[in-house]
Amino acid sequence: MSIEAINNYGTTGTNSTNSMSGSTGKGTLSMDDFLQLLVAQLKNQDMYNTMDDSEYMAQMAQFSMLQAITDMSELSMTSYGVSLIGKEVTIAKVAEDGTVTGLKGIVDSVNFYNGSPQVVVDDQSYSLSSVMQVNEPKIIIPNSKVE
Repeated sequence: MSIEAINNYGTTGTNSTNSMSGSTGKGTLSMDDFLQLLVAQLKNQDMYNTMDDSEYMAQMAQFSMLQAITDMSELSMTSYGVSLIGKEVTIAKVAEDGTVTGLKGIVDSVNFYNGSPQVVVDDQSYSLSSVMQVNEPKIIIPNSKVE
């Protein structure tokens, strides 16, 4: 593993896939990336001044905790997106001149594209971050009493 491959993890912006590990160019590391770095660290350590095993365990525990928090955050966003189905939302739409307008509608469904939930209002998908307001729909439910 070359040093250039390790330094590429700091770059951001593109969604291209890194050929070394399959990670995206978003500046994120997966568990596979972490293990590759750990193996490289073990291979290239000074044999007269080796690292303590507890340091490796601490790094692994920290990375596992970070991964778990990230997974919980994604699950929370997914759950929130699904909870919006049937709700009236106001979506922020930004025009090319920079003005923001609000679009009101009922959330019909939620799409999960590229791991991020998108609400569907009037057959258009919008990012969950563009939701400005959530209300209960103003629908009158008829009396379902059968006589």
